[in-house]
Amino acid sequence: MLDKTIHMEWSVYPVMIRAAPWFYQALQLFTAASIALILAAQLGLQYPFWAAMPVWVVAQPYREDLMLRAALRIAGTIFGAAIGWFTLTMIGDSAVSILVLVVSVGAGAAATFWIGTVYSYGVLLAAITVAVVLIPALDHSVDTTQLAADRIWCTLIGVVMVTAITFAFTPRRPEPPPKRVAPPPWVTLRHGAIAAGAALLGLGLLKLISGPAGISAAMALCIFSMLIAGSRNPAPILRHMPVGATIGVAAALAYRALDMILHDPVGMAALLAVPFIAIGAALRSHPRTAAIGLDANMCFLLAAEAGAAGHGFSAHFQGGIALVLSAVLCTALFRRIGVVP
Repeated sequence: MLDKTIHMEWSVYPVMIRAAPWFYQALQLFTAASIALILAAQLGLQYPFWAAMPVWVVAQPYREDLMLRAALRIAGTIFGAAIGWFTLTMIGDSAVSILVLVVSVGAGAAATFWIGTVYSYGVLLAAITVAVVLIPALDHSVDTTQLAADRIWCTLIGVVMVTAITFAFTPRRPEPPPKRVAPPPWVTLRHGAIAAGAALLGLGLLKLISGPAGISAAMALCIFSMLIAGSRNPAPILRHMPVGATIGVAAALAYRALDMILHDPVGMAALLAVPFIAIGAALRSHPRTAAIGLDANMCFLLAAEAGAAGHGFSAHFQGGIALVLSAVLCTALFRRIGVVP
């Protein structure tokens, strides 16, 4: 594996910066994400773009971190999907769903911040998955079982692909990780409360706007707030998130425009995404664009629903614009509140 690794070891917003030739890392990520997306689409999963998402964050500079993050991603996703599924199918009350979502976002951010190590990743993914399952159901009727199952299967595919492809090229950790430093309890509670407030704001926008824009805004505010509030060092996120989201959404709209122009009746949407994944892998791996590349890749996959049939250009445009505006709003709010140490 490439040397001279610089990594934010304990961040929930991992940034890998490797020395040249960085394109070896880009090739690994491109291969893993492309295979994961195409495989999920070929298996008939409704949300194949979820399969490519783990690739960008599970890959790590050290083998121990790679394996641990892979296990935590799977465990957190299963736990969060179970909570979302149980809330919608066994309780089925919108007020309860809102309560579960807000508590999950707040508690997830607080726990992530309090743990402050790679072990926080499982908690973060559980809370994110709760949001992914519950938010669409608060706007329209969904097949909860399929939604939760797709999330789990796509996660498994993505984690297996990135682990299998990068494991042999990932070195062992040369020294023990730094010791955890426990934050003051009141700071932890404050971060959780801020994230919960952002989730309420997102749900308010969902109620006011509804549709693709409302869902995208609610999802973005929940997830972005957890990433920022759960981080011990949110400064890089606040700096790069709006730019990365803008690049990702621009790529998503270009992807959907091409999909419409080519008018692909045989379902080659996953293959059409491959060139965009190649560019995203280069952004994620290059030392100067690694942080922006993470947000760009995630927002591209979400806004484009890469590999899926899609919902028409107008719906993707509305959702994409809402995603970018939510990134700007979320970072502005956190800067105003002052979470940066």
